Amino acid sequence: MEVKSLQLQNFRNFESEALQFAPGVNILLGDNAQGKTNVIEALWLFSACKSFRVTDDKPFLRIGEHRAAIYGEYARNDRIYRPVMKFYDDKRREMFLNNVAVRPRELVGQFPAVLFYPDHLSLVKGSPELRRKFLDLALCQADPATLPLLNEYNKVHQQRNALLKQYRERIDAKEALDVWDEKIATLSAKICLKRYEFLAAMEPFAQRVMDEISGGRERLDLAYKTVCNLPARDYEDLEDRFFYALKQNRERDIYSGHTSTGVHRDDFEIYINGENAKIYASQGQQRSCVMALKMAEADLLRAASGEFPIMLFDDVFSELDPYRRSYIIERIRGRQVILSCCEDTGDFKEAKIFRIEKGAVL
Repeated sequence: MEVKSLQLQNFRNFESEALQFAPGVNILLGDNAQGKTNVIEALWLFSACKSFRVTDDKPFLRIGEHRAAIYGEYARNDRIYRPVMKFYDDKRREMFLNNVAVRPRELVGQFPAVLFYPDHLSLVKGSPELRRKFLDLALCQADPATLPLLNEYNKVHQQRNALLKQYRERIDAKEALDVWDEKIATLSAKICLKRYEFLAAMEPFAQRVMDEISGGRERLDLAYKTVCNLPARDYEDLEDRFFYALKQNRERDIYSGHTSTGVHRDDFEIYINGENAKIYASQGQQRSCVMALKMAEADLLRAASGEFPIMLFDDVFSELDPYRRSYIIERIRGRQVILSCCEDTGDFKEAKIFRIEKGAVL
């Protein structure tokens, strides 16, 4: 799997630029706020159909413009694929693959990539939301059928919350809430099982990386955490557990106006030699955990698709010490890498370098 080229039109601070990528390492070089991350973001949009920086499309439009577009060209299994995304200030984005209109569920997973950006360095001790987002984005690429489940869950979750806020004014509130509880429980069970199984599949890959980084001194373990104890006997058992938990917390939810039970509250924990990394890990250990997770994500996506995913590194090499930086360099050798940095450290001798300044490729 290889990205051959990327064209940007009125995207962020780029007016009109084209980049032709090499099959190995590509370095986006320049000062801060020049547009390096915008290139990484555009490539990530083709992989995940969402940004890692914003939740709506308006920021993609160059200041003063009403339309923007990104055009990609990928080589996969001896075929060329050309995805396109068009963004507007007055309507929803449009997406195409080889000139055919597609929806996100048809694009996610087509061009697997592993993204490593500064927020990921807080993955261990950061919020559960950050870990859920990491897990869901990786899972959607490996199993695109997860995306519509997550989208449906978000809608049902919002609708249940809206009902909770109106509960005391509606005559049919109890019957309506029963319906939403069933939907929340059904979707939660499906998503929970997918996350649980994906994390279990990721664990041995992450353990191997952690073992290599630590010289065999540290063992990494992962544990999925939900309101319902895992593992369940089967899907129906897990669905029943979620439904029971919703019933148990109903009065509290009505009082607060928010749904307290469901996969939107789930998390996973990381352990080093049996100790919770969120509590006990040093900064160096935290970064080793993050590296293990990201490298494991790459190995798992390769196992799912049969090809190496594209590696996207946004200004993280400067945050790693020389030892961990050297380890990543060895691990990604032979893969296509696109990374941004403020200065060339000389780590990659044969890299193709793009100098980015004020939204232009020099």
